[in-house]
Amino acid sequence: MENSGSLTGHILAQGWSEESPAARGGNAKVIIVLAVALTMLIAISLLVVFLANDALSGLTGAMPVE
Repeated sequence: MENSGSLTGHILAQGWSEESPAARGGNAKVIIVLAVALTMLIAISLLVVFLANDALSGLTGAMPVE
């Protein structure tokens, strides 16, 4: 095997290590946290939209849509 003497060549020659099962379990945790955050963001957005709709209806005197 040739060795160029560079640190990058040395690191690349070692190859990739196998992932442990614990590292793959971390991906599931990230997906769950992102799903919960997205759900909360959608819920807060809907709440803001409904409150703004009620506030604008009150300002304009229009009947709220039911």
